[in-house]
Amino acid sequence: MSNVAEKQPGFRRIGDEAVQAKTGKGWEEWLAILDAWGMREKGHTLAARHLQHDHGLSPWWAQAVTIRYEWERGLRTEVSRDQG
Repeated sequence: MSNVAEKQPGFRRIGDEAVQAKTGKGWEEWLAILDAWGMREKGHTLAARHLQHDHGLSPWWAQAVTIRYEWERGLRTEVSRDQG
């Protein structure tokens, strides 16, 4: 891992063991899947949908994996905070 995510303020890291236990794959596997699928070109929304429909992730895990990909690949630089 590039450890980009750990350096970002407010980012709560989900450990590899936790993601493996809940999704059946570790972070490196998910990142490789999204790289091969072309997430950089297709974007966040389609990636989350792809993870749900083609890989069976729940909506929450699809978002978590998609956001982690964006952090690790330098596509996300700010922490989103719920304004509600």
